[in-house]
Amino acid sequence: MSKTAVKVIQKVTWIGSIANISLAFIKITIGKMTGSQALIADGVHSFSDLVTDTAILIGSRYWTAPADKEHPYGHGRFETLTNIFIGILLALVGIGIGWESLTSISEQSHIQPGMLAFAAAVISIVVKEVLYRWTAVKAKEINSRALHANAWHHRSDALSSLPVAIAVIANYFVPELHYLDQIAALIVTAMILKAAVEILWPAVLEITEAKADAEIENKIQAYAAEEKDIKEVHAIRSRRTGSTILLDFHLLVDPEMSVDKAHTIAENFKMHLLEVLDEVVDIIIHIEPFNCKERILNPCCDSCDNNK
Repeated sequence: MSKTAVKVIQKVTWIGSIANISLAFIKITIGKMTGSQALIADGVHSFSDLVTDTAILIGSRYWTAPADKEHPYGHGRFETLTNIFIGILLALVGIGIGWESLTSISEQSHIQPGMLAFAAAVISIVVKEVLYRWTAVKAKEINSRALHANAWHHRSDALSSLPVAIAVIANYFVPELHYLDQIAALIVTAMILKAAVEILWPAVLEITEAKADAEIENKIQAYAAEEKDIKEVHAIRSRRTGSTILLDFHLLVDPEMSVDKAHTIAENFKMHLLEVLDEVVDIIIHIEPFNCKERILNPCCDSCDNNK
């Protein structure tokens, strides 16, 4: 990962941290002033984002480090571990919101926090949604899964403020509809858990050495078909390490070709793939002779020259 990308991660995360601290302070303070327990709880939830921000700031120092003797394939798995941490924390936050809603759904007592609490909730929704969209865009620009995961944590905070706003309005205009707070919170819980699974599942696949990209093999075969000196490509294997992909495959050339020429073909093809496949950062190519059955029977056969 380039130094520019690292700076983007640090900048976006620090801005998010400052926003989280400010929002948490505002929501807890106004929650105590207006007597809104929901707003106080939402403020505490905002502090949970600081945990993921810290994980990003610390983790990015490791997963952006270049390969070394102890980590010859790089440090990308540190980003994977960060994603797992964020996903688990996000799931716990969602479960906590859901459990609190289920246990309080039958409660009859309720308060009327007032419009100041509503304003605090709306400000939180707007700020956190803006942070989500900005962080998600930056994550896509530098291809950082961890930053994208943190973006979803911002959105979870925006979503958790939504039932607070609904509850305040419901209590203010129609006190009998106080249970809408719990119903909205359960819907938010489902959305947060969905986001947690979308963050955790790719990380689990990566840890278990699953294929990095289902389409990458077809792309390599298509590019190989455009090269006249490449007879065949097979045994393609890919694995993900953080936001990057490592590849290895066998490349078959004319058995009468010199080693030097075959090496040049492989190197040129490797450089071409590194240019067109964005997430791929390293490729190992094993050169093999292409053995055409017709050529074995008939040395003058030239059919394999057209066999791609």
